[in-house]
Amino acid sequence: MKYIGAIVIMAALTSTFCQDSPDAGQITYRPATVAGAFYPENIDSLKNSINEYLLPDEPKLIKGDIIGLVVPHAGYVFSGWVAGKAYRELEGKKYDDIIIISPSHTKAFQGSSVFKGEGYTTPLGVAGVDLELAKEIADGKSSYVKYSLDGHEWQGGRTEHAIEVQVPFLQVVQPNTPIIPIIMGSQDFPTVDALVKSIVKAVRKLRKKVLIVASSDLSHFHNQRTAESIDTPFVRAFSKFDYFKMEMNLFSDRWEACGGGPIIATMMIAEQLGANSTYPFLYATSANSPFISADSSRVVGYCSGAIYNDMSGKLNILPNLNEDDKKFIMDVAKKSVKAAVTNTEVELKDKVNSELNDEYAAFVTLKEDGILRGCMGQTFTTSSLLNAVVEAGRLAATRDPRFKPVSKIELDKLEYEVTILSRFKKILSDKEIEIGRDGVYLRLGNSAALFLPQVAPEQHWNTEELLENLCSKARLPLDAYKSPDAELFIFQAMIID
Repeated sequence: MKYIGAIVIMAALTSTFCQDSPDAGQITYRPATVAGAFYPENIDSLKNSINEYLLPDEPKLIKGDIIGLVVPHAGYVFSGWVAGKAYRELEGKKYDDIIIISPSHTKAFQGSSVFKGEGYTTPLGVAGVDLELAKEIADGKSSYVKYSLDGHEWQGGRTEHAIEVQVPFLQVVQPNTPIIPIIMGSQDFPTVDALVKSIVKAVRKLRKKVLIVASSDLSHFHNQRTAESIDTPFVRAFSKFDYFKMEMNLFSDRWEACGGGPIIATMMIAEQLGANSTYPFLYATSANSPFISADSSRVVGYCSGAIYNDMSGKLNILPNLNEDDKKFIMDVAKKSVKAAVTNTEVELKDKVNSELNDEYAAFVTLKEDGILRGCMGQTFTTSSLLNAVVEAGRLAATRDPRFKPVSKIELDKLEYEVTILSRFKKILSDKEIEIGRDGVYLRLGNSAALFLPQVAPEQHWNTEELLENLCSKARLPLDAYKSPDAELFIFQAMIID
């Protein structure tokens, strides 16, 4: 639906809106509920503010196809300038639809709610909804994705702002492009998984070129220094397209983002639709705003970024190590195991290569006479590669639940293998798994299990056997990987032996 002038539409809204469900055939548009609070309600003031945030005189930064954006949703004087850094990149681009995903600040409910209406209204007019795509996303096949007003309501008390504040920006940089507003009432693994699968399936079926917008702020109400210490690792992980690390840290409350679920879903969807790179435009807090004076002792963090296809056809996912680096890592693994067994500390020599200080997870595998003696590690880390190897060595020697701790007399008999893990990539079909190249991580409910890339070739498994054994390791039925709620991730590895 094309945008309609504000005066005409507001007159129409007077007789259109009612308190009942759209099923009654009366409610078609959601009115502007936070105009005058989160953003200007005067049309000229709103346009002028947005145009100022868009920095028209600065060159654009992204050369490639933008598929997803992460933008904050606070009042414009606090975060509009951060959001503008992302939205300015959309000018001149063409999309069939824009899917906006936000958290619910006002109502808790299970799953995600695809707006059951014809448009969102702002002082700039109506942003029409693509009803065909909206209904296709909420096709009824998942209990976690529904076609409803949950979270979108506007009657009585506080109303949700996180989608509405994005709409005026889109009306300026993408005029007349239909939207699909989606609110996540719960932010957990099943909700994210179901929404990703539903959107990707619908977009592919209808052959739409879409932009996915994640609406989220970051840490809330810490002092400036604390906020930066929490948010900086988040932004760093985003810059590496590591949504698995982000997801695990957000959902375990190590990091903060009120729209963590929308961010993770957006990154996963964008990758499925062709993105291979991320770019953080700007991180700031409410205390950094040039438009208002804010208290630095109680701030909110904001980040804007793009998920896009840089046209390179690839994503660098493993460190660039030479033979000396690999020998150094193996030495660290051996020292770590010995220190764990002898209850001493690991002494690490300084190593200049920054790749060794970058964040990569690692596993250490121990064998004795060719037989497995221990294998432990991490699926993600927020520490350096070297520290990850130290921790993996300690765990393999003393904490593998399948074996007794390694004894001192065994140290000279051990064979070592270090596996450095890439970021995890979500896949929607087991046909994407390549035996020998990919490690696989399975998650279903509260159960999860992982096999390193070398396991399947060593056991002479095909893909079906790999997945069945993975289910068994997770203590699930052998065919659990076929469940529509099962999640699969693949990763690659650098093996040092």
